[in-house]
Order: sequence, then C-alpha cells, then structure tokens
Amino acid sequence: MFFRNKKLNREKILGCGFEVDGENFIRREKFLDDFTLTISIDGRGAVTTKIFDADGEPYTLHLVEGASGSFVGAVKAEHERILKNISEQCFDDDNFKSAQAVKLDEHIREKFSDAPEFLWEKFPNFAVFRRKDNRKWYAVIMNVPKNKLGLDGAEEIEILNVRVEPAELDKIFDGEKYFRGWHMNKKSWMTLRFDETLTDEEIFSRTEQSYRLAAKR
Repeated sequence: MFFRNKKLNREKILGCGFEVDGENFIRREKFLDDFTLTISIDGRGAVTTKIFDADGEPYTLHLVEGASGSFVGAVKAEHERILKNISEQCFDDDNFKSAQAVKLDEHIREKFSDAPEFLWEKFPNFAVFRRKDNRKWYAVIMNVPKNKLGLDGAEEIEILNVRVEPAELDKIFDGEKYFRGWHMNKKSWMTLRFDETLTDEEIFSRTEQSYRLAAKR
C-alpha cells in the first residue's frame, strides 16, 4: 500500500537507521513498549516486517483479517504509521518509466502545483492530473501496447492523453505522432507518445493547452 510506485534509495535508507545485512537492509526498534519490530528491505525494495513480543515470540494477530480489540488496533495503527514514514523518508517516487513522462510530471508540479493521482488498483501506473478549481482532468498517463495505437509491435509504451480542440485534432491526426484519444473521447482528446517522437517542449505545450481547455464549462 505505502510502497506502490516507489523505488528504494540506498543513501536514504542508511540515513533512516537501517543497517546492511548481506543483500538486505535491516532495522530493529522498540514497538509499543514491550514489542520489537524488525523491518527488512531487500535490494529490489520489497519490504517485510515481523513483530515480536516481550518473550521473543512472533506476534501476528494484527495480520488476521477481522481481528478486533483496542490493542490490536493500536498495533495496526503504529505498524502502518512506521511503514508510511519509511515510504516517505527512505524511498523515491517511481511513478513513470520514460524520461519524458518523468519530465512532464516535474513540469506540471512546477507550473500548476498538481500531483498525479493513481485511481485504479488494477492499473497502478495509470495517472491522472486535474485542475484544482473544477476537478476536471487535463492529462492522463497510461501504459499500452503499441499495437493498440495501430503501431507495429506489442511492447508497452507510456502515452499521454490531453484535451484538444476537435478542429485541430482533425487537422493533425496522423496515426504516427498524433492519435485520437485512447480510451477517451476521440473528438476532444488526443494521445501522444512518450518515446521522443515529440519534443519535451511540444508535450509541455500540449499539456498546458489541455489545462486551459479543462477550464471551459
């Protein structure tokens, strides 16, 4: 939950109290007075935890679905708080794979102070950007097989959906650089590729235009 779209930062991990243990990073800490929490992170960034009671016996009740009670609730809450802090302090965001998608994310944060929203559990890398004033979407980043766009090959690429004036889309649509919106309204949304087919500047400009178009009622 806390580590989705995150990547391990080895320098930060060592600054968060973790020690190197073979190929893993380990941290042990007191947990709710009489308990000990052991956190292990492997080289790929996978996180596992174990809780031990005062006698050194594993405590697992917090993992049992439906388990209730004030103490179990306290264990769950503290466990989640610690993991959330580790996610925020020891890991970096890893939302997008292509360099151009990463640059656009940075540009949007700087230009509009908007952060991506990941709305679909089934598609964890699909991201939506929307205006703060009316909550309308103006950019959507997705991963799709190239052949879904009518291109050769089945490998996945990252794409960007942005709003566009219908008349302009009719003029520039070519099925190579400019596509009608994939899984969007094909008259008022356009799909672009994050594979250097277009320059960063054009992608930024198209996104800013989409932001303005999203303001229209």
